[in-house]
Amino acid sequence: MSRVPIETFGITDRGIVRDENQDQFFIAELSRRLQMRASSLPIAANSTLAGSSLGLVMMVADGMGGHRGGQEASGLAIRFFLASILNRLRWNHPSSLGDDADLVEDLKLMLTQAHREIQRQSEVDRSLEGMGTTFTLAYIAWPRMIVLHAGDTRCYLYRRGELTLLTHDHTLANQMVQNGRLDADAAERSRWSNVLVNALGAGASEVFADITKVELLADDIILLCSDGLNKHVDDRTIRSVLSATSDPTKLCETLVAMAKDGGGTDNVTVVAARCRDVRTVHTMQIHTSSDTEESLFQELPFPTEDVDTSRDERVTFATSEYSDTPTRDMERPC
Repeated sequence: MSRVPIETFGITDRGIVRDENQDQFFIAELSRRLQMRASSLPIAANSTLAGSSLGLVMMVADGMGGHRGGQEASGLAIRFFLASILNRLRWNHPSSLGDDADLVEDLKLMLTQAHREIQRQSEVDRSLEGMGTTFTLAYIAWPRMIVLHAGDTRCYLYRRGELTLLTHDHTLANQMVQNGRLDADAAERSRWSNVLVNALGAGASEVFADITKVELLADDIILLCSDGLNKHVDDRTIRSVLSATSDPTKLCETLVAMAKDGGGTDNVTVVAARCRDVRTVHTMQIHTSSDTEESLFQELPFPTEDVDTSRDERVTFATSEYSDTPTRDMERPC
């Protein structure tokens, strides 16, 4: 299978107005691992054997609910998904986007369970009452990507000079735009842009998962961000930054700086992944925790179907519906 390396970077900043940072992000590569207990091979005891990558996971969460509540909610969401990914998720490798039903159902269930855990914690500790968080996750198993989303954190795809917003904001302002009651150009400045209609926790009875599926191409750039970015940096400017540099570190730092220069009224988080246009033969690589033992394991052929990374694929969407009634205690300060 043709395969591309993926470069990543993430940064979060409290901005220049807020006293605390309630955003959280996480980037991780998944791989098969064996914890060796005993062997006749000349391998150091308790070595960890790591196989080829299963995929890449990126998460961004934007908390709300006061100083402690917002930080706790966004952190709890990330930690809950980490535990679920490590212990419960069925990380299958579908041959097409239509073969991922189990994975999608797992992700939806995890979102619901994370929502319930945040609600439970807010009921146990009265100082956390009403806490909630947005949540956006991108899982890449080349060349496929699945995006799980609730709230107004965003996921963009930059491809061949064009920027596409893969998620839609679960805000009252966005619903008003869709219903023709508010002009799209005024949505970001509207006071209703801070009223969420879908998020984890925040006193809501349930959370609704939006799922977006994409076939990636080499040279694609995936960008996740909290709304602290798009409050001050519009899509046209984001596109110009991505056109000027494909380095994840530089583009994340540039966008955060621009958000702060534009006012920095909110915490801002930016996570980027670049699918490099480098083709290599896919092999099953095995590494040990000791560099001197790595020669024991050669790169073994791993037969899979060939994938043409140069083909032009349309972005496909599969989203669920959510309530058009604002959830209690989900309005955030501007």
